[in-house]
Amino acid sequence: MLAVHGGGGLDHIVTSFGDELAPIDESKFVQIWVFEPGNGAEARFGHSEVVEWMTARLDRSRIFTEIVEFRSPLGYPVWRTADRVEVADHVRYTDLDGVGWDGFTAEWARIVAAPMDVSRPLWELHAITGVRGVPGLPDDAVYIVIKFQHAIGDGVEAVAIARRLFDAPDADVEKPEPDYAPPGPLRQVAAIPGQVVTMLRAARRTRTAVAELDELTARGEIPPAPTAVPNRFNVSASGGEVVVDVAHRSLEAAQAARRAIPGATVNDFALAVVSGAMREYLRHHGELGSDPVVVAAPMSLIPLSERRRNPEQASNQFGMILVDLHVQEPDPRIRLRRIAESSAQGKERSRSAPAMIATTALDEYPWWMARKVVAATHRAVEAGTGISANAMVTNVPRGPSDLTFLGRPSITAFNASPVHAGFAVSVASLGAELAFSFVGTAEMMPDPQHFRRALEDSFDALVAALDQAEPDRPTIPVG
Repeated sequence: MLAVHGGGGLDHIVTSFGDELAPIDESKFVQIWVFEPGNGAEARFGHSEVVEWMTARLDRSRIFTEIVEFRSPLGYPVWRTADRVEVADHVRYTDLDGVGWDGFTAEWARIVAAPMDVSRPLWELHAITGVRGVPGLPDDAVYIVIKFQHAIGDGVEAVAIARRLFDAPDADVEKPEPDYAPPGPLRQVAAIPGQVVTMLRAARRTRTAVAELDELTARGEIPPAPTAVPNRFNVSASGGEVVVDVAHRSLEAAQAARRAIPGATVNDFALAVVSGAMREYLRHHGELGSDPVVVAAPMSLIPLSERRRNPEQASNQFGMILVDLHVQEPDPRIRLRRIAESSAQGKERSRSAPAMIATTALDEYPWWMARKVVAATHRAVEAGTGISANAMVTNVPRGPSDLTFLGRPSITAFNASPVHAGFAVSVASLGAELAFSFVGTAEMMPDPQHFRRALEDSFDALVAALDQAEPDRPTIPVG
């Protein structure tokens, strides 16, 4: 079995490489880190300087020097140390020569949309200069765009790799692992009967778990999952023009404001901001009806107390919860309270024993079947018959703003990584700043600047509503 870097889980490698031995291009992380412009002529740099800087840092993570290798259609792909890494082929330098924000987002969208070459290490680094006239950012700031294939692990691991790369004082040290030698062809063929038995047992346990989950839900012992109805945000992200943008606000303001709703987390606050923006965008396009808007949000399946006691064991035990955004509710304060309740219910449902069994069954499938199961799911989503959520919202903190690139201190960070179908919002915090970035297609969102302004207005309205009201009594269980 292929070990995903960072313990990201089997679903990462299966969703990354899909039904055939070719990648699904949407399965990637795209991070943007912004640094001060530097001073004087000596601060200028180009492609060769970035290549030299990156070459000196190849040992910061195994993903910079390892490739994914497909050795058999029966066995899982494996990581192998590359014979040679041509750093210059992974690094790009672009001078945008004075363009504004629209010019940068066009370059950002191009990088997001471009496929990756999976025959070499699964990363790219783009250094972009010459961006001017961006509100809140200095002219000629340096934009570093890092693109990873999703097979490296989850978003937490991707941020950890970047912090090592940018010399963070608190960056963790990656433990070395030997190359994995898979069994030979004869052993792989001989293992098929046992794999089939294991898979059938897992499938049987899953059916039993799903039936138990339905029964517990019917008896009211486990909260029901919200039901999504397709809307404009479910237009496929495969093909078509990619659109991206980002809204910046204060993390401290979010932390202070959300305390007015006991039990509400910063993530609940972020979901409420997204809810307000989606409400406004649907209203503007005459599509705000009575149907619920549901988002999928990654969450830890391990309670906070256990994560603190045993961080290594629990660090990658993540699942996906479904949260009703209650977009029909006009009052942002009430909407946050209901979102916090929906989020708590989603955690309770996902942490139940039958849900855990059902969501981890794929780990026991052989590669040749697991990729077919996931590919079939993708096709159902593309066809509009398998919608479980209208969008995905992720929240991965970036840590303190103590990073540097070629001696330049960091300013901000954000990202917008595509999903196989639909709309994705990424919430990222670096230092005291909170960034809401998003990616979609021009078909679903012909006016991304409108959605960016809707995010900004939603944040401001939510903070104002929470600041002006008396704190609620504790009603929401803390997950």
